[in-house]
Amino acid sequence: MFERLRRRRQDEALSDEQLHRAALAGSGEAMAALYRRHGGLVYRFTLRMSRDAAAAEEITQEVFLALLTQIGQFDAARGTLSTWLCGIARRQLWKYLERNNAGALFDVDDESAAEVQCPSDGPAELLLRHEAVAAVRAGMDELPPALREVAILCALEEMSYEQAAQVLAVPVGTVRSRLHRAKARLAVLLRAELVDTERKRL
Repeated sequence: MFERLRRRRQDEALSDEQLHRAALAGSGEAMAALYRRHGGLVYRFTLRMSRDAAAAEEITQEVFLALLTQIGQFDAARGTLSTWLCGIARRQLWKYLERNNAGALFDVDDESAAEVQCPSDGPAELLLRHEAVAAVRAGMDELPPALREVAILCALEEMSYEQAAQVLAVPVGTVRSRLHRAKARLAVLLRAELVDTERKRL
């Protein structure tokens, strides 16, 4: 356990560039450190877009293989390693969606997006929170993929507009526009869901 903590502290002391160089030189530890640092982001983004855990795992593995095989492709002057990896994930993901008829997305339990519960919440509050989270997830699933990916990157993964623009290979203005449209569509969908829920209760 102490060895693991020591290794984690060493990993945290190194920049992405240093770890990347070490991984390219054959360091399995550096590659593992990069995976620990960025694997969760790549997996969550892919899972939320594909709604298929197996596809998310496969694409995440392909992304980290690309990190080793595409020597010289990552340029720290053009952006962060996390945005570069998400860009690769996005390209792999769109290939997957094209092969599987982009609209036919699968529904899985997204444990990484589980709601936080307050210990003081009663049954009514828990039910309302559960319904709200379910409505947001359903609303995200209804968004077209181009709007969903912006909402996932900016709203759920908290990327800046600039980082999302690098991942999506579009201008920052396009990110802003798509995010605005995604929020507007989500608001309409959630209002409709709320009206429907209230009708059922009457």
